[in-house]
Amino acid sequence: MNQPRKIRWLIAHYPQELFFRTARAFAKELNNLIGDELEIEILTYDDYKKKYDEIAGLEKLQNFPPSNESFMEGVDSFWNALFDSDIEMSQIQIFRVADLHKDFLALDLPFLFEDHDHVQRVVEGPVGQQLCAKLGEKSGVTGLAFTYSGGYRVVGSHQPISTLDELAKLTIAVANPCSLGTTLENLGGKYMVSYAATWFKNDPMVEAGCGAIETTYLRFNSVNGKYVYKTNHSMFLTTVVVSNKFWNTLTEKQQEAFRQAGLVASRQERQWSIQDGERFEAEAEQKGITITEMTAEDTEKLKHKAQKSWVQSQKYWEDKDLVKEIVKQRLH
Repeated sequence: MNQPRKIRWLIAHYPQELFFRTARAFAKELNNLIGDELEIEILTYDDYKKKYDEIAGLEKLQNFPPSNESFMEGVDSFWNALFDSDIEMSQIQIFRVADLHKDFLALDLPFLFEDHDHVQRVVEGPVGQQLCAKLGEKSGVTGLAFTYSGGYRVVGSHQPISTLDELAKLTIAVANPCSLGTTLENLGGKYMVSYAATWFKNDPMVEAGCGAIETTYLRFNSVNGKYVYKTNHSMFLTTVVVSNKFWNTLTEKQQEAFRQAGLVASRQERQWSIQDGERFEAEAEQKGITITEMTAEDTEKLKHKAQKSWVQSQKYWEDKDLVKEIVKQRLH
């Protein structure tokens, strides 16, 4: 009896459980579709190192606290491992996918998505499909599906924030300028691009010397902050990616099974993230966390500043009609 071919899925980022559950859901659906032809082997970096070999530089993704320089070296090693098919699959934030195809940054824009249904129409429709296909043409990896990494972005802090005016007085740690940085500048505020802003084990507000951090409920849950300013300004999206070198060895039937497994797993994961957010809010008071929802007036003000940033941020991507196509997917 032939042994199933093992496909290594590397869990490269924190919070690990979010990425583990996506990989498990994918593996289950793939098995439903093609049986035991292929077996998804889910590995942390330490698992990979013990079982296979050291991937030079990848350990810099795991160092705490991370400097921007060392973190980027780790990211480069991650991509090279996928290009060379040292790992076959992984899941990573869209602003990191933008290292290979800049258009992915557009998905990080504040208030671009109307709601979760709008997200689904975009990422599962022509826009998402074209982004993933173009990624495969431009680089050594192909995108399979889009998931969340905690759902809506909010602002976390060690001190209460209840208005945009208060927010504008602080330096905010952000993952990239498109997500909130440029919009904050338009508001008169300041931001710092810090890879600590995406980290899970340390406290970026201390590490980076910032007054607040752009985060999500589940990521905020890992630091010592006690205050959330509920802006819900963008979705923290991730992409399931597969090595082209590996992908080209699959049969058409297997490739289609991968696409279908990606679709099923991504839908499950996005729903889980919504439920995670509801649970966080329900338990926040008990955990000593204060959530302040942005007022309707401040929301409209921030949306106005965000739309200005949409125009300013177009310099980052190639398809100048991309944002227009995403907005067209709204229902009203």
